[in-house]
Amino acid sequence: MRVRYRVVIERRADGVVAYGTLHGSHSNLRPIWIEPDAQLRLANGRRLAISLTDLVEDVAEFESTGPVGSL
Repeated sequence: MRVRYRVVIERRADGVVAYGTLHGSHSNLRPIWIEPDAQLRLANGRRLAISLTDLVEDVAEFESTGPVGSL
């Protein structure tokens, strides 16, 4: 499924984290929201382990669940 995304990378005391939003159809985002873990494949081909934390209509919020590394 294709989505538009916005990713924020932040360095914190305990490491680097990522969070942001996904924009897509509610019917496609809902199954991902129900699952505990998903992967977001970025435009550069890298993958980011994420978990959706909120879903309102066609916009979902997510946070990283694994190592972020350099994106």
